[in-house]
Amino acid sequence: MTAPAARRSGRRGRAVRRYLGSRRNTAGTAGALCGVGLHLAGIVGDVWPVVAAGLYGVGALVGPSDPPARAPEPRLTDELRSEATELLRRVQSRAADLPRGTAAEVDRIVRSVQLALDRLDEVSDEEADRIAAPGRLADVAEIVRADLPGCLDEPGARELRGRLALVAERADRLVAQVPDVHARRAADLTREMRLRHERP
Repeated sequence: MTAPAARRSGRRGRAVRRYLGSRRNTAGTAGALCGVGLHLAGIVGDVWPVVAAGLYGVGALVGPSDPPARAPEPRLTDELRSEATELLRRVQSRAADLPRGTAAEVDRIVRSVQLALDRLDEVSDEEADRIAAPGRLADVAEIVRADLPGCLDEPGARELRGRLALVAERADRLVAQVPDVHARRAADLTREMRLRHERP
């Protein structure tokens, strides 16, 4: 089966599963069961399959619609990623009014923040990392929502550069603290393969 055909088949399968769990199907099934009940009670004879199908159709047509699906709440990592990108965009738009190098330094900080967020999207299975993840996410939020905006409100080129340097150091330390799950898994796999190869 080709990839487009597989995708179409998957969409059809999901649509069928959604309908089977829908309120309209429940109402139609109740109507069909009524038709079977009428047959068992002797009210309708050999035409009961037609009656059951008709009652199913009526139930499915008049049954209540399912409530619209609620959009999933955005994750905090996605919100912070968007806020950091928007902050960088604002800095770049007024780069001419800021001290030289400000936009480049903010860009470097935002890249570090985004790298930390990417890693926090998939926390490692280590207990220490799972316990530390909420605190690290709070540190990212503080950088994006307090530290960086506060720096940019600071008057004077020297003060701005000094504050940005401190924020950059904090962001770099945060990236170093958040483990790269994919790199760790690759290292574990390499180590396992090496051990397997070295066995007699």
